[in-house]
Amino acid sequence: MSGHTVQIPELDGKGLREFALVTGAIVAGLFGLLLPWLFDAGLPIWPWIFFGVLALWGLIMPTWLRPVYHGWMRFGLFMSRITTPLILGIVFYVIITPIGLIRRTFGNDPLRRDLDDADSYRVPSKRASTNHLKRPF
Repeated sequence: MSGHTVQIPELDGKGLREFALVTGAIVAGLFGLLLPWLFDAGLPIWPWIFFGVLALWGLIMPTWLRPVYHGWMRFGLFMSRITTPLILGIVFYVIITPIGLIRRTFGNDPLRRDLDDADSYRVPSKRASTNHLKRPF
C-alpha cells in the first residue's frame, strides 16, 4: 500500500446538507426501490425512514452531521483499500490472462520477439505519402 494518507475534506453546512440529502436518496433509491424490484421482493420501509431522518437532520442541523460524514468517509476509504485490489485482480485473472493465453496458444506475438541471427530487430516504418500532408483535416 502507499505510504500517504488521504485527507477527508472538511465540509461547511451546505456541503453537509448535500451529503445528507444525496446519501439518504441513494440509500432509499437503492434499497427501497431498485433491489426490491430486481429481486421481486416487497418494498421495505427502513430505507425511507433512514432517508427521512438523514434528510431532516441535514435540513435542520447540518453541522451536527460532521461525525456521521467523517465516519462514512473513513468507511469508504477502508472499503476502497479492499475492493480496488480485489476488482483489479478479478479483471486481470478473468479477462487479461485468458486473452494472453489464447494469443500465445495461437502463436500471436505483437512484439515480434523471434530471436534469430539478424543484424537488427528494427522494423522499418512505412513512408507517408506527401499527398497526405497537403490537407491533413
